[in-house]
Amino acid sequence: MSVTVSNVANPLGTLLVTDTEANGTAEENATGATGIIYSVQIDNTLNTAGVYVKIADNAMAGTTSQDQAPHYVYYAPAGETVTYACPGGSAYATALSFWCTTVKASFHGVNETQTDPLSNVNVKILTT
Repeated sequence: MSVTVSNVANPLGTLLVTDTEANGTAEENATGATGIIYSVQIDNTLNTAGVYVKIADNAMAGTTSQDQAPHYVYYAPAGETVTYACPGGSAYATALSFWCTTVKASFHGVNETQTDPLSNVNVKILTT
């Protein structure tokens, strides 16, 4: 079997947003601008309950992100690390804000109470 290694002329993302202690308090306006999400990695290996990483397309326009329904929700089972890929990218128009909770999202305009994971969750988002 042969292996080929090639240089990539145009990398997918230009920013790697990392939160090593993601919890129910939103990281507001993490990117400071518009962009495109290419992947989300959630390391939930330290927890015995699943977690939800929620992403909102806003820069805290009058309210905190976790008080709104998220635009994207990604799940990581207990004790697992998962990576979600968005090959074509998923654009956000204002700014990227995100948080992590053990409660799944409501899509009726307002989230339930955000419950923090018991142990640290490491979240990495590859974006532009």
